[in-house]
Amino acid sequence: MLTLTDREWRDVRNKIREDYACKPSVLLIREVMKRELGFTTRYHKTYSHQHGTQEIIYLDFFDDAKETWFRLKYL
Repeated sequence: MLTLTDREWRDVRNKIREDYACKPSVLLIREVMKRELGFTTRYHKTYSHQHGTQEIIYLDFFDDAKETWFRLKYL
């Protein structure tokens, strides 16, 4: 599992969109995302008095090799 802020996820998501421009379903369909990228996403919102509402994105990986590839390529 990898945890990203909303800003970090937007940057990564834009890079994925560029790489998979011919396959837009990679970011739209969870099963395709899992098959092609090796992970699915979960979104959680938290609230604190100091920072207000923050969104945290969790990437749940199912394949260690794809997780390593993802970290090297996108982070």
